[in-house]
Amino acid sequence: MMEMYSEETPKTTIKQWKQQIQFELQGTDYNNLLYKSHEGISVLPFYSSENRKITYEVNTEAKGMISLYCSNVQHTLQRIDFWLSQNIQHFFITLHYSEINWEEFLSQLPENGVYFIDTHYLNPSLVQKLSSLIKNGSQRISICNDCINEFLKKGKWVNNQISDLEIVKNSISSQNPVIFVDTTLYQNAGAGIIQQIAYGVSQAMEYFKIIDKCNIINELKLYFKVAVGNNFMFETSKIRAFRQVAESVFETFGHDIKVFFITEPSSRGLSILKSKYNEDYISLAYESAILGGADFVIPKNPTIYKKNTIEIDLNNLKQMQKIIQNRKASFLNGIYSFEAISYEIAKKSLVLFQSIEKSGGLLEQVKNHTLQRKIKEKAQEEQILFEEKLQNINFKNQFFASKEEWELYPFVKQKTEKTLVEPLIAKRLWENIEKRQLKK
Repeated sequence: MMEMYSEETPKTTIKQWKQQIQFELQGTDYNNLLYKSHEGISVLPFYSSENRKITYEVNTEAKGMISLYCSNVQHTLQRIDFWLSQNIQHFFITLHYSEINWEEFLSQLPENGVYFIDTHYLNPSLVQKLSSLIKNGSQRISICNDCINEFLKKGKWVNNQISDLEIVKNSISSQNPVIFVDTTLYQNAGAGIIQQIAYGVSQAMEYFKIIDKCNIINELKLYFKVAVGNNFMFETSKIRAFRQVAESVFETFGHDIKVFFITEPSSRGLSILKSKYNEDYISLAYESAILGGADFVIPKNPTIYKKNTIEIDLNNLKQMQKIIQNRKASFLNGIYSFEAISYEIAKKSLVLFQSIEKSGGLLEQVKNHTLQRKIKEKAQEEQILFEEKLQNINFKNQFFASKEEWELYPFVKQKTEKTLVEPLIAKRLWENIEKRQLKK
């Protein structure tokens, strides 16, 4: 076969490319081809080495992780055994009841698994007991306490600010020191990509402030849990930019800090449509997470109004594993478009992070409701753009799952609890459209 190009083929310069595009536009302004995103970042018709400001390589290889909610010890242990038989070794386990015998549970965890334990109940004696069991046990267990995420979600502390932060500090000071930051609420409440990164890093900074004087900690693992949407180019670039910003900010501390990302598909763009829309959305989220450099990816059930079963979970896992087997973050190293957009996102995120820190930090912004106001503004912008795109589509009731098909309520539940601050509320973009349609 004749080669299309050879060493004698003249290289086309950037100027020549632009001239050629301008010629083919037949008088239309070249700038009309520029797409300015919701984040204020322009996407160009093409990229070259001139657009690459820095080279930042990501060489992580994603692993599957299963999320479990533990309210029954034996049932959860059976689930773990099943997933281990499916070659899954990493588990994110949320403990739901403080009165359960957690000593029994932890002692029975199979040693060939790796466990991240998230406790919603910040009870000092419980966390102390867990830390002691982990220290004396042979299993690989990390405590993932994020009291600030609970504060943002509920609008109030579990105990009080001093007590909650002290509990987190004590759990970080254990044998396997881990700082865990859950940023999924930002994405699901409508925060922009730049906000998600800046608020996430600032949230981690609140924990670093309370442990910075702990000289006993030399090595530290920093885990960010991140929700990923389906805007492939920007969500992929988000993860890469997030890692850049986190590593640059925390390398100034005296600890040996390693940054990891646990990802899951966002609920923000999911619907109760009876089609493959959610499946495609979630598949794109997996692609973005893996190519963006996620260390762990948690599968998600695309049928958001149905309860999970082991069969559904297994099918979701298999779909995700197919993508993991065929994608690596290193595939995008050196790709001008992703490096350029990642750089722009990182730069803007770092500026916002610095502004937050100068104003007193994340908690100060939450207490004066600046964070909530900024996220609501961004969410409203996104909502308007989303509904404008769909305004000419003639939806019919049979497109959506009816109430009779729901096993789980798919809309935001109104709460009237007394709070210290306005909580962040996760809301799907489709909710307004779905409610209007279901009333017909």
